[in-house]
Amino acid sequence: MPPVGKIAQLPDDIRSWLHKAIVERGYGDIVALTEELNALCKEGGVAITIGKSAVGAESQRVRRAQEAIRATTEATKLIADASRDDSDSRSEAVMAIVQSEVFELLLQVREVADNEMDPVDRIKLLRGVGKTAAEMSRARVNQTKWRHEVEAKAKAAADSVAKIAKQGGASPDTIRAIREQILGITKRSGPTDGAART
Repeated sequence: MPPVGKIAQLPDDIRSWLHKAIVERGYGDIVALTEELNALCKEGGVAITIGKSAVGAESQRVRRAQEAIRATTEATKLIADASRDDSDSRSEAVMAIVQSEVFELLLQVREVADNEMDPVDRIKLLRGVGKTAAEMSRARVNQTKWRHEVEAKAKAAADSVAKIAKQGGASPDTIRAIREQILGITKRSGPTDGAART
């Protein structure tokens, strides 16, 4: 088990101050931050001295977390604004985000593991990650199957309605508009094999 880092050992209020200061200073000003942090620790009776490299690493960790949160929030908003969820596109997006996060965490764990982690603990961790990856893969397969089923049902409905409209004397433009409305359910989340054309 790797040792707990010095920043993780800081009291919550001092660590919170550091994280806020890192963001406010644009993830830079590491030398001044380190000096202020150590002064704050000394004032608070905390017998820990933090080095510049630890503050720099924490700054990068906070930056990655902030960027991941921002990207996830923006992606979720774009998906919600751009489409209804008839074909479960939000779940697909969430799954992609989760897979991306698992990959990022795996890279971080590998960095730590190469230097500090016990091989037995590393195997246990990798086994857990492998199980998570397998579960996500199964979920993606099921989502893809569901989306194809929705697209097939929409295309069948569009074909059926277009046939009825044609028999009723509807113009080609009206038939095309009807098909586009029906197929719009699946078009929002991906191509429909050209099915929007008559």
